[in-house]
Amino acid sequence: MRKLIGVAATAVACALAAAPACARIVPYTVRPMVLPSAGGSARAAATQADGWLVGARPGARTTALARRFGARAQRLDGTYRIDRTRARAFASALRRAHALVYAEPDASLKRRSAPDANPVAWARGAIVPPTLAGPAATRSVGVVDDFVDTTLPDLAAQTRILNGPGAVLGPHGTEVASAASAVANGTGVVGVYPGVPIVNYGLPPAITCSAAANGIQAMLDAKASIINLSFGSANECFTLFRAVEGAFGAGALVVAAGGNEFLQGNPASFPASWPHVLSVAAINQSLQPAFFSNANAAIDVSAPGQGVPVDVPLQFDIDGTADSVTLADGTSFAAPMVAGAAAWVSSARTDLTNGQLADILRESAQDVGARGYDPQTGFGLVNVPRALAQKTPPPDPLEPNDEITFIDGSSFRQPDPYLWHGPPRQPLLASADEIEDPVDVYRIRVPARGRARIEVRTLFGDADLFVFSGRSRSLGGRPLARSTRNGRATDRVTIRNTSGSPRRFYVAVLPVSRTTLNSVYSLRFRRL
Repeated sequence: MRKLIGVAATAVACALAAAPACARIVPYTVRPMVLPSAGGSARAAATQADGWLVGARPGARTTALARRFGARAQRLDGTYRIDRTRARAFASALRRAHALVYAEPDASLKRRSAPDANPVAWARGAIVPPTLAGPAATRSVGVVDDFVDTTLPDLAAQTRILNGPGAVLGPHGTEVASAASAVANGTGVVGVYPGVPIVNYGLPPAITCSAAANGIQAMLDAKASIINLSFGSANECFTLFRAVEGAFGAGALVVAAGGNEFLQGNPASFPASWPHVLSVAAINQSLQPAFFSNANAAIDVSAPGQGVPVDVPLQFDIDGTADSVTLADGTSFAAPMVAGAAAWVSSARTDLTNGQLADILRESAQDVGARGYDPQTGFGLVNVPRALAQKTPPPDPLEPNDEITFIDGSSFRQPDPYLWHGPPRQPLLASADEIEDPVDVYRIRVPARGRARIEVRTLFGDADLFVFSGRSRSLGGRPLARSTRNGRATDRVTIRNTSGSPRRFYVAVLPVSRTTLNSVYSLRFRRL
């Protein structure tokens, strides 16, 4: 298990570097973090977020500077929120103390609901047969959203509010929670996994990056197994990215709504498009893509997202019948249906890791839409019975390890152990995927005045091999060695340590872009 701390240097390194390797290896789009203007006109101020997020290396000096400038520490270690008017001075002081890593606006995110629900009720039966009884719940579903209305009988008993009591200022969180967990009690609706415990972190009506990241950290503290994020943005927020990757490293499965902007340019949506996130598209009653659901290579699976019956707080029930039930559209409601299914499968198969659970949901999905994988519905409609019977896939070890900063102690509390340091060891079996797991990085140590042969044998797809200096801070620099043979041809490099003491290197394995799905490989080391 890993817990995210500090900050990753990828954003800074790739914003400054022009090396081709950076564009190829970095798993997400990196935008230069530009500090707000010192003064600026009223027009300039209107285009910038009121609050800024500043990432810094933890320490006594950082803490003192944060106190001096009135920066508020966030739940994510090493992250501070500060008013825009003081952000530049704070960041400049951190830079002089060699502690600044990044700064970014505290960006806004939107809930992924859509208007004009279809009046035909359906949904749960598309994922799980009504006659199939669920196991005793050993997992919980985290809902980072509006405060859930715990006065509703469908949600009262199994819902725990982490930052309450809080006023229910919007319907979205209640609707999302009910799609996953509403109990079968003869009233209201029935969720995919009736009665599965809900852990709720209430967000403000206007969601910010910092609030969402705080919610994810609260979920980890509460030991939530599945974390549902039914919000997103076309713009990336590095702080939220760190929180999401940290959640996966801590053993949680993050499920996110794929977005509803297909007719508005079909932009990628974040966090759904980040690595190690199960991204969910919406389908309609004909098991075809919903007209609004985003389509891109990050979509993993799909679930009902049009005319989904959900609970709604009475004060927000405006469909003409005051019964606290309505129909809702959006990937916002497809995502918690998948989260409920994930909790069901994980409760029944407690030996699964979060990565194996995600793979099982993908591999057992019912093909819909275009034949085979497609960017509108992913691998298909999530199917609980098929997932329960799906063969257990091999684990993908040491994830997330998508950058040097993820394994060298910069982003997590401890650096990864050396995968190899001289003695013989069994080959490591792992996988990589251009979207879900774009690169695997490992620490090795070559003995003094020693040589090492490193081999990647591709078992499926095509994977390439790179070796970086132990002094590298990111994959944006020039590798010491590389092998990029095509297909299943073995990639092989030899590295030498000419010094009189052991020396660290970083080994990176990444799938070739022409590979549509996972590349499975065996990584071998031999001392020469």
